[in-house]
Amino acid sequence: MSPKKTLAKKKQIINEQIKQQRLNDNYTEWTADDFAHTVEHAFLMFKIDRSERRVSKPTLDHYDRMYQRLKKITQDGKLPVKILTQFGFKELFISALGEVGEQTINYYLRGLRAFGNYCESMGLISGFDCPIKEIDPPLKQVYTQDDIKKLLVKPNPNNHEQFRNYIVILLFTATGARTNTIINLKVKDVDLEEGYITFNKTKSHKVVRIGLEPKLKKELTEFIATWHDNPDDYLIRNRFGDQLTRNGLYQAITKYAHKRGVDKTGLHLFRHTFAKDWITSGGDIISLANVLTHSELAMVQRYSNLYGTDVKKEIMEHSTLSGIRTNSGKT
Repeated sequence: MSPKKTLAKKKQIINEQIKQQRLNDNYTEWTADDFAHTVEHAFLMFKIDRSERRVSKPTLDHYDRMYQRLKKITQDGKLPVKILTQFGFKELFISALGEVGEQTINYYLRGLRAFGNYCESMGLISGFDCPIKEIDPPLKQVYTQDDIKKLLVKPNPNNHEQFRNYIVILLFTATGARTNTIINLKVKDVDLEEGYITFNKTKSHKVVRIGLEPKLKKELTEFIATWHDNPDDYLIRNRFGDQLTRNGLYQAITKYAHKRGVDKTGLHLFRHTFAKDWITSGGDIISLANVLTHSELAMVQRYSNLYGTDVKKEIMEHSTLSGIRTNSGKT
């Protein structure tokens, strides 16, 4: 056997050993031809597959939450996985969620559908079907222009925490990026000379290069010159120089906003605000999908459905009533 083939064989053996350890030594058991796969083992296979595909941690957490509900109706995962194909199983799963809204039901059904589709693709089950009736999400109260103006009052550049928070909000409002994308930015991802920023960590696993809005470029230039000297540094760091966590950023921005008289909280709300402002100012949804790194147009179309109907200005200018001069009622 050639050295190259020998090395490949060793890697294969090591991968099998790692899988066996991650499956609590059940790997050989559930890969046997005559083994009746349980929900538990099928889900472990599913989690390994998704991890190897580099699915994001929030998505993996979503699958875990779905599985906790699934365990309630499958004897803690010990029932055969083929139960997913039994008539009425979807309704049974929904009933196990309790009194929740349609958005929450769909949230868990998407996880169940991903798991079931995987099981079918692996030949563990046959005839799985989990249709989901998609509904438009409720209209979110996004940040107003007044809110954004308050948040973008520039703080003292010599105060790292305040200046960092200000930069984060500039990034959110200029790019519409997700929180995970922002906290994984490194200094070298910012090309100040060419005027671009590269997002290497996105939910869709795409590498995206976006032009820097002039004000963002100007402030990033000062921020990096003041607080960074290593291109491999994380751009958004805590006071100890380490990468800021998702929760750490949430707490920091919430505190920052409240001090400026903005009561709204939520980092993802900046993304909705970006989408709303893009659509209501006449931007096309194809370009918006590219900027927001959506692999499909469905989510962007939802933004369009939600915010594309914001025609208050047109109502004020062009409606029949607006063209009629009324008096106080006196004759």
